[in-house]
Amino acid sequence: MRFIKPISLNVNSFILDVRSQEEHQNEMLNLPHICKDINELDPLEFIRENKVAKDTTINILCSSGGRASKAAEMFEKAGIDNVAVIIGGIVEAEYEGMDIIRH
Repeated sequence: MRFIKPISLNVNSFILDVRSQEEHQNEMLNLPHICKDINELDPLEFIRENKVAKDTTINILCSSGGRASKAAEMFEKAGIDNVAVIIGGIVEAEYEGMDIIRH
C-alpha cells in the first residue's frame, strides 16, 4: 500500500472517493473522480465496472484517511496492488489548497 499527498493529484489521476454519497455531495475534490461508498465497495466488481487498466493506480480518498486505508486493504486482499491512500483525505486536500466544491 502506498501513500500520496493530495497535492500530487491532477486531472489524469484515477481517484476513488469512498465516503458516503451524502458526504460527497456536501464537498468534493474539483478533479475527475468516482464516488463509491466503502460499505458498497466490491474491489473486483469496481475494477470490472470502471474498466480500470492493470497499470492504473487507484488513488483512494475519504475524509481523513481511515476509510481509504481500509478500502486499500480490501483491494489488496482481492489481489489488486496498484492502490494509494490519499494522506489526510479531503481535510488535508483543503489544507494543501486544492480546489474543493461545496454544496
